[in-house]
Amino acid sequence: MKERAANDFYVDGPEAIEALLRVERFSGASWDGACGTGTIPKAMRDAGLDCFASDIVDRGFPGVALLNFLADEPDGRGEHVDNIVSNPPFNLAREFIDKALTIAAHKVAMLLPLTFLEGQRKAAWLQAKPLARVHVFTWRINMPPGELLAAGKVELGGGKKCFAWFVFEHGWRGPAHVNLLIKPAAA
Repeated sequence: MKERAANDFYVDGPEAIEALLRVERFSGASWDGACGTGTIPKAMRDAGLDCFASDIVDRGFPGVALLNFLADEPDGRGEHVDNIVSNPPFNLAREFIDKALTIAAHKVAMLLPLTFLEGQRKAAWLQAKPLARVHVFTWRINMPPGELLAAGKVELGGGKKCFAWFVFEHGWRGPAHVNLLIKPAAA
């Protein structure tokens, strides 16, 4: 069995957050509590959105706050958090979602393998959450281990797993809607 990357650090390319921003609207202050190299906060800021960046490890993203999302206070700035948008460590996804729902006033969006929907033990937990939308990638995005990407041993592009954005929205009632994310045509 293949070993997991240290701190479950897998790098998402900008196409993942760009796809989310095409189909979801965010307003107010957002927080990425597992920002890694900063892909999500950079894209959100480039789109004119306020996004605070933190991680348990400094991976070189300018201005990142060193925080343990699951143990430390929300954003270190004492400000209100409207949304949490993150590519969390997959082995801690449920804990990240539970914590994020106690912090974010509006939406929580987590980038996870589509298989996150599977499992009898998870079914009751998921049904108890305000899961509003699941945005499924119709193409395979690649999320290689961060250390291998930094060392130039792998590249972003062409993955082996199916991923989706899981969007939880306070006040949502009813079943989650499934949306297919279509890869934009190359310019």
